[in-house]
Amino acid sequence: MSIMVGLPLRKKFLVLYVDRDGDVNYVTGVETPIIGREGNFKAAVEFIMKAPDEADANALFAAIKTYDELVNDGVQCEIATVAGTKEGGIKADMKIASELDKILDNLDVDGIVFVSDGASDERVIPILQARVPIVSVNRILVKQLRGIEDTYSLFIRYWKTLAENPRYSLYFLGLPGMFLVALAILVSIGYAHFAGIALLLIMGSTLMVKGFNLDKRLSQSWSTAPVLFFSSFVSIITFIVAFYLGSSAVSSALNVNPSLANVENAGSLLGMFLLNTKTHGAQVAFDITTIDLMIVATIIMTAGKGLHKHLSGKEKVWHEAVSAVFCILIRQPLVEMALILLDPTRSPLGFAVWMGAAVSITASLTAFFIVYEKLKR
Repeated sequence: MSIMVGLPLRKKFLVLYVDRDGDVNYVTGVETPIIGREGNFKAAVEFIMKAPDEADANALFAAIKTYDELVNDGVQCEIATVAGTKEGGIKADMKIASELDKILDNLDVDGIVFVSDGASDERVIPILQARVPIVSVNRILVKQLRGIEDTYSLFIRYWKTLAENPRYSLYFLGLPGMFLVALAILVSIGYAHFAGIALLLIMGSTLMVKGFNLDKRLSQSWSTAPVLFFSSFVSIITFIVAFYLGSSAVSSALNVNPSLANVENAGSLLGMFLLNTKTHGAQVAFDITTIDLMIVATIIMTAGKGLHKHLSGKEKVWHEAVSAVFCILIRQPLVEMALILLDPTRSPLGFAVWMGAAVSITASLTAFFIVYEKLKR
């Protein structure tokens, strides 16, 4: 790209080629900074001979061309090359700054014409501007011509990477595959209009799992504590079933009596949820309650935690034993509380008696194990 019409002729400029990743040093073995057209031309020829496919070599020739154009236009200028390091980062920037200081010790310039082959090299622009103003930035883009065979080979290579690399196959093959299977099922049962919802569910679930690293956490939990993992999984499923049964009871009650859907009946609806009953009033009939399933889920999780501690050789497994006993004892107080919510005229005496018994027995067991541990020591 041609430049530079309008640069003041009485000022002197520096055409500076920046190679932040240090390919000039690494390929040619020439030390930087390289000052002057002759030295840069020799380095460019050696660079292109050793690495003809390198964009840096073409960019160095472009810097020389820019220098020649400026000289032909009567602009006073000089050309130089600075390079960073293979590692990049702070070390490369410090090396470029040091080499530019060496150049400025020998040259008095009023501005820099910056030449590079990409955005990575342009990260050093603030370093250069802190020393000398930059009057122009010239990024060199190397054109390449590929035949149909090369394009086909490149496509096959990328497709093979997508198919065999788990990092990419999950998103480019797994998710579309799940959506197509879900779409086929929905079409076969006559619910094709839910395809959009299925796509959102699949994408949302994947984003949630990857966003919270649930897959790695579950894998780590299974490998380190399989008993705890299994008990937690069963417990979560039981909690979901309990919530579903309680919600179904409340939904059925609202369908029968829509007038219950107000703040005043919140206590009654909570009682229906806990007891899994559709009846509102003193006479209730229930079989397996939501409370029972929630207690079972808690006991399963507690038992899994206790077994894990026992297998790990940890002490104080009695904590989990006492917790399981308390879960069993708290069942009746919760039932009494739910009955009171359904019927506020019901006497709270039953709740108080059962709660007092649960707290007393749990406190006694806790005190017993504490004293036992002290005597054991």
